[in-house]
Amino acid sequence: MKRKALLSLAALLIIGAVFIAGCKNSDQTMVSSILERPDKYTDKTVLVGGEVTRTYSVNLLIAEAGAYQIDDGSGKIWVITNNGVPREGTKVGLKGRVGSGVKVGREIFGAVIREEERRTK
Repeated sequence: MKRKALLSLAALLIIGAVFIAGCKNSDQTMVSSILERPDKYTDKTVLVGGEVTRTYSVNLLIAEAGAYQIDDGSGKIWVITNNGVPREGTKVGLKGRVGSGVKVGREIFGAVIREEERRTK
């Protein structure tokens, strides 16, 4: 009886872990969604992921600042960072705040993400 209870508990834990992992992925925002409706995401924190396709960096005395572009398969967006830029071809996941590229009147042209946290996949 104890063995059956332990097996049931183990199965529930595995199912729970899979469910939680699925929920985390569903929290990720597609780049295309941000680009199609930047007004909806401006000043909001998002989770995105993709492959680094282009980079620009500037070495300052205090930190390495720069920008890198990621492609998640649905679109490309620039990410501004103060933590150094990853190499092109690197797969990253990040959390950041969406900002506008250029705002003219009430229109927003372009969108960028200001990096808060980054993980290499």
